Amino acid sequence: MTFPADVDPELQPLLAEGEAVLESVRRCAERLAGFGIWHQFSRNEPATSCPDAARKRNRLGHKGIPLWDELKSFLGEYHDAQGQRKIFLAHCRGDRKLDLDKLRQALQLAGEIKRVSLKTEERLWTDHRVGYGTVNPLMDIAGGLQVFDEELRHPVGVPGTVMTNAGDFTWAVEFDPAELIPNLPDSRWGDIIQPEMEAEDPIRWGVREPETIGILTGNPCDSGLDLCASVNAHVRRLLKRNSLGDVSMPKIVIISTPQIGISMEMDKREAPLREALVQAVDELCATGAKILAHPAHTTHYFTLDIATRATERGARFLSMAELTAERLRISGVQEIALLGTRYVTDLSQPWSVYKNAFEGLKVHTPSPDGWKKIHELGYEVQQNGPTSLCFNWMRDLLREEVPTSCKHVVLAMTEFSPIARRLKARGLQGKILIDPVDIYGEAIANEYLGLATNGGVKSSTTP
Repeated sequence: MTFPADVDPELQPLLAEGEAVLESVRRCAERLAGFGIWHQFSRNEPATSCPDAARKRNRLGHKGIPLWDELKSFLGEYHDAQGQRKIFLAHCRGDRKLDLDKLRQALQLAGEIKRVSLKTEERLWTDHRVGYGTVNPLMDIAGGLQVFDEELRHPVGVPGTVMTNAGDFTWAVEFDPAELIPNLPDSRWGDIIQPEMEAEDPIRWGVREPETIGILTGNPCDSGLDLCASVNAHVRRLLKRNSLGDVSMPKIVIISTPQIGISMEMDKREAPLREALVQAVDELCATGAKILAHPAHTTHYFTLDIATRATERGARFLSMAELTAERLRISGVQEIALLGTRYVTDLSQPWSVYKNAFEGLKVHTPSPDGWKKIHELGYEVQQNGPTSLCFNWMRDLLREEVPTSCKHVVLAMTEFSPIARRLKARGLQGKILIDPVDIYGEAIANEYLGLATNGGVKSSTTP
């Protein structure tokens, strides 16, 4: 049976010309309107299963939602102590598996339960006139119980809603289950899922319960912003067409610490610098950050202090220096020029975090005159940004401090990053500039998405 298209202004805009509202869809709309909770109807291509539906749902301008945001519903029956047959509905997230033993325990509140079984596709139609893929919590099961898995109490990611069919393969409805359940008669919460989850490609939609990324940066926070942009760019690249835009991006907390500026005299101010870094780690962890990063080369000397404090606070620290060295080895690079301040690139001194990182590689370091120019360049970027003077100095460094035979140049100073991004091919002089900040961003994106890191060195001229 169908109804005139004008019976419900909420549904009418979703109808094709000449199409009418199905009774099952109208019933869903009437119940939700009566509950007075937020909800939204939408249309999709015909979908007959949770994975199929999740790929076809339309939400926030994107086709497809994570499987865990698709509501999985089961219609079944149980026999009570008197042998009477009763009907129930059970619901969980689409990437979960129903546990019949746990479900029986949840139904036990209605009295002793002898047996629990799920309806076959044939029984769904003969007993209830519904098809596989059109069972939902808004359907009419007079006298029946509804059990919702406890996990549905809490939102997962953004926007935190779930979607399900609205009584038809092409109609969907979105709502917050925590708002719906209190309005449904004879409904309850229960732990009804198995420990393991349905198989799902972890890269398809990102992470089910994302962790906050914490970035400890200097002041101004340019290097932190550069790293943040790199992380977001790599997350988009890794998710590809399944990136949902803003809602797929990680939550990132940046703490800018002016005390990092005293690292220019680290040999004379080691103790207060260490204290400032450890305190900043505490502040980041207090925000809930679980993946910590520090886009700075000089103060990576304190990697052990930072990593130890992060572990004590339940977080994990990723080292830019270690990740850069690992990337070079994976890529088969044998010879590099290391451009950075003397604290970072003088491998004969104790301050360099790269002192042992590049063992086995042929490493060219700046001359005393080169260190002086790099020091001046760093201050110029900090004070005035990447000016034309900086580009001239960069070209001079590549020409004077990098041997002609050496192709790969590691930019071991974060102030180099904005210069390298804008340096034209002529200024590169045939060199491949390796930006550790971008390597860092890619590694953090992989860590955030739960993926293994990838090898390969990316040239600064490569988009």
